[in-house]
Amino acid sequence: MTSDHLNDALAGLGFLKTLPQVDAHRIAVVGHSFGGQITLLAAERDSTVRAAVAFAAAANSWDGSAELRVALLDTARKITVPIMLLQTSNDYSVMPGRALAAEMARLSKPHVLKIYPSFGHTADDGHNLVYLDIARWEKDVFRFLDEHVRR
Repeated sequence: MTSDHLNDALAGLGFLKTLPQVDAHRIAVVGHSFGGQITLLAAERDSTVRAAVAFAAAANSWDGSAELRVALLDTARKITVPIMLLQTSNDYSVMPGRALAAEMARLSKPHVLKIYPSFGHTADDGHNLVYLDIARWEKDVFRFLDEHVRR
């Protein structure tokens, strides 16, 4: 999580900033599941990112990995940009979103936690809301991005 995958994400951000059609001062990062974890780490390490949106970050691994919990809570302490955390109530676990949001609230850091009602019939369905029910989250995410990236 903190080596090749994160390095690839940071390299991608670096490349985007070189493109003439990209406003390097208005970039947000977004990821799902493991990509949501990478999103949080990238937002911590690249202070030029304006916002981050993490769908179901660590939902399937939070309960089983103390090391992951420590790392992501430490990341939440260091992040300086607004963060949006999204999950469904029937995701594998909603504890990552709740714990990260609680830590950010404790530190008065800008964040939004959205836990949507259950989607589908299984934890896998809930976890994959990002792909399976775009209409449910789309307005919330774009409102958040407009607020933090468009200014």
